[in-house]
Amino acid sequence: MKITILIISLIISISSVAFSQSVLNYQSGTGLEVQTGASVCADNVIMNGTFTGGGTLCGLFSTLNLTAFMEGFYNSASNIMISDTVRVFLRNATFPYAIIDSTKSTLNSSGAGAFTFSYPVNGVNYFIVIKHRNSIETWSKTAQAFTGGSLTYNFSSSNTQAFGNNMKQIDASPVRFGIYSGDINQDGTIDATDVSNADNDAFSSVSGYVNTDVTGDNFVDAADVSIVDNNAFNSASVISP
Repeated sequence: MKITILIISLIISISSVAFSQSVLNYQSGTGLEVQTGASVCADNVIMNGTFTGGGTLCGLFSTLNLTAFMEGFYNSASNIMISDTVRVFLRNATFPYAIIDSTKSTLNSSGAGAFTFSYPVNGVNYFIVIKHRNSIETWSKTAQAFTGGSLTYNFSSSNTQAFGNNMKQIDASPVRFGIYSGDINQDGTIDATDVSNADNDAFSSVSGYVNTDVTGDNFVDAADVSIVDNNAFNSASVISP
């Protein structure tokens, strides 16, 4: 048996191959046959034609090892954060900064999380953008590149790790910086509307996994209102290129 692969109109026949930084794109009306025990991998796999055989067709993924803290979820006494999910976007390094890929994962109590992407290309720079359900969208200070399908970035070491220095210090020992909490309605600015939402839910003793719970303890109270109010006073908002 053989493999017939169409890659941008180039036909080749081999038993097993991994294409680094390439696109495997076989169109409608073409076929791909992979023998048992063989594998065909590319950074991007676009499946439009037929696929037969007992082998493996796969995409090569890239992993971002990220460290970041949400201000309200972090406890400076214990030096840990309540774990929560965030979505990370990869954007082009130049205007209009188009979104290339995004994925959702969890930041653990140490602020660390692994985010797996399908579309980034090694050596190409992308801005890293973090979005959390009740925090300010935050961009990396500069565009970053994957090497060998891997990238490590730490937002917490300094406010300069964020574009426009858009973070605040949340711990003195160890020194850590966190993403502003309180953008409850996710409009990019912490303002009176967010304060009102938190205040109303605190008055009603709302509990559970709700956006007005900016401390992550599943209960809306004065502590949540205080964080939102302070950041609204300082006009915390998204800063992007």
